[in-house]
Amino acid sequence: MNKTNVYFITILLVSLGILVSCDKDDNPLATYVGQREMSEILIEEGSFIPRITWLGGYVSTFGVNRGLHAILDSTLVWLIHSEGDNITYPVTFGQLPEGAQDLTNQYGGNTKEQLSEDNIYTFWVLKGDAWNFVSQHSNKPMLLDQNLDSGITEVLNDTIYISLFSHAQLMQALDVYVNISESTSRGKLATLYIAQSSTNNNPTVTWDIKQSGVTETSISAMGLCVGTSYSANRIVWEVWSVEIIEGQNVYGKKNVIDQPVTMGDSFPGTHVFYEYPVEGLERNRDYYFWIANKEWDGKNHGRVVTNYAYISFHTN
Repeated sequence: MNKTNVYFITILLVSLGILVSCDKDDNPLATYVGQREMSEILIEEGSFIPRITWLGGYVSTFGVNRGLHAILDSTLVWLIHSEGDNITYPVTFGQLPEGAQDLTNQYGGNTKEQLSEDNIYTFWVLKGDAWNFVSQHSNKPMLLDQNLDSGITEVLNDTIYISLFSHAQLMQALDVYVNISESTSRGKLATLYIAQSSTNNNPTVTWDIKQSGVTETSISAMGLCVGTSYSANRIVWEVWSVEIIEGQNVYGKKNVIDQPVTMGDSFPGTHVFYEYPVEGLERNRDYYFWIANKEWDGKNHGRVVTNYAYISFHTN
């Protein structure tokens, strides 16, 4: 055999080896060897009807409990089941997948159309092999046991232990809107109080007048800025009373704003110098909210200023 033939045969064999290697590595239809553990339940943020997904394959049962436990009892707010492992991800809370049944009421729960702000929920999924066992043991909390083999469940001290191959769960607080923390009220006019909302990012402020000689509880001006102190460069919202005197607009000299004040609301007899942001307050910021009455000098801000008060707070 001459050198030319040897050369071409060598090239041919190398090419075939590369093709075979690529075929083995890149085949998208290669099957997974062995059952996967279930893990990583993921909850969509910022929604009362979140989409939920998980790792480890399709399941037969998906449940949500109010509180700290995965359990078949009255804390269920949603429980859906399908024969076989036919529930695919993602699942959207409250939307029944094709072929699934809602079993919430069957175990004493109450089906909810949506989740609620600042409540803790436990989200969980089960494979069919585990559901057949768990469904016969209501009122017993479920826990994961990494030492159990695939498909194995057991009851110990009124608790159901389930293999990681058949079950996953996640406890999470629903936190759609901003939370208020680290609030401090200062100033001569009043003591201010702030309350977060469970329906939006717009907290509500109330106050108790404490300045000697002041009897009127309504105010003439208020504002909000970013930071722990007042700054004209960081104003977020500002509203003053307005009245026409001798053909001129006069601001801040009439008490027309009554409490409670929900940030972003509009008030008759006022002028908005800075519009409140449509999305409301942002997370992880410091804010400074102030109020003043008609006797305020209209210029100075601070804890020693008469007819003026403020509250600083942080959002989470």
